[in-house]
Amino acid sequence: MSRPRVLAALLLLPPLLPGRAAAAPESEAPAPAWPAAPAALDALVGEAFRANLALAGEALEVERAAARLAQARSYFFPRLDLAARYSRAEGGRTIDFPVGDLLNGAYATLNQLLAAQGQPARFPPVANQSFSLLRDREQETRLRLTQPLFAPEITRSTRAARASLAAREAQLAAYRRRLRAEVVEAFFRHAQAAAAVEIFRSALGLVGESLRVSRSLTAHGRATEDTVLRAEAEVATVQQQLDEAAKDRDLARSYLNFLLNRPLPTPVPALAEAEAARYAAALAATPLPAADTARREELTALTRGQHAAHEAAAAVQARRLPTLALAVEGGIQGGSYRTGAGSDYALGSLVLEWNLFDGGQRRGELTQARLDERQAARRLAETHQQLDLQLQQAAAEFAVARTGLATAALRRDSARAAYRLVALREAAGSANQITVLDARNTLTAAELNDTITRARLCTAAARLDRAAALTPLPP
Repeated sequence: MSRPRVLAALLLLPPLLPGRAAAAPESEAPAPAWPAAPAALDALVGEAFRANLALAGEALEVERAAARLAQARSYFFPRLDLAARYSRAEGGRTIDFPVGDLLNGAYATLNQLLAAQGQPARFPPVANQSFSLLRDREQETRLRLTQPLFAPEITRSTRAARASLAAREAQLAAYRRRLRAEVVEAFFRHAQAAAAVEIFRSALGLVGESLRVSRSLTAHGRATEDTVLRAEAEVATVQQQLDEAAKDRDLARSYLNFLLNRPLPTPVPALAEAEAARYAAALAATPLPAADTARREELTALTRGQHAAHEAAAAVQARRLPTLALAVEGGIQGGSYRTGAGSDYALGSLVLEWNLFDGGQRRGELTQARLDERQAARRLAETHQQLDLQLQQAAAEFAVARTGLATAALRRDSARAAYRLVALREAAGSANQITVLDARNTLTAAELNDTITRARLCTAAARLDRAAALTPLPP
């Protein structure tokens, strides 16, 4: 077979890719039904998935793992290299060939015989020769094709890279779920702070009206000056509480915008009272899901990371075996660039390599790889316990939070009705200031408690949602 046909046949050799059986889909229990979040909240979560910088960093790590897998798989394919060399040489070692010493004695005898016959001498003396080992000019241009035929380390390294990629993808999904929970909590923290601002703003109007009535009654001699002073102190107290609530609202808004990677002062869409009540009522009516962390992406990531560590140890251990490769090269060589007889050459080889002793290098790497595998198993067991504890805490918080929702609403409605009655009595002049202020404080406390209880329920639901992986993540 001609050299071009040999090279073409070798280029068409199938690479020794590892066999990969079709993986059976992992069995996963379906997530229990969970109330749908408000549309405004879902829009913010989607924006966070698109713009969050930390999430983008996790996505880059997935791309890095995919590139490492592609690199590992590339070692299965043939490699074709072009190498060219042109050399000029002077001096160096020489080989002395005593051709004169070998022939001149015989030539002298022949010349004497010719002279005896009356013929002229025909054999001149020959000088000794000296040859340089290096050519004055030399070039070599060749194509070299190498194809691994048996290399267990490549197979194991590719499996390790594939498992690392799967682990990174699971870590990305885990961070997406964590980011979703943080956005939900930040949203309801902002909603709670914004509601507190409105409550204190309403309370400020109420105490302002109480101050106006007190001044009117004092002016008509129906109340004393201390009534006005008490009302003014109450106005100052509510104003201070309003300022604190506004600060909390602004900080909550800034943190939510930070998660969404947008300017911190960007307004956050308000959650309508009816929508908030509907969502909280749906959460309160939802049965407590069974405690199960099997769907947590963190466990999937660690399980696949443990598998990657196992394959990495197997790759190191595979170095004990020999490797076999096919190498074919062809090109031209000589003192000038030309083709044809005396210049073209081709060479084919089967290359067997087997390391018999490396001074304990492989043993040390194998020990480290097995320690990494044991560390991965320990981390998996530890994380499993942590996630179980997290789920237990989240379930307990959710159970407590939803029991107080109806009580908080009843307390709020009763305080509103009581304050309306006291306000009517105050306008008629039959209620003293202490009664009015006490009713106002009770109303403010009841409205704050209702807002906090609702926000606590939604926050606890977000934590339980993350702990049990209840809501499927969008693609």
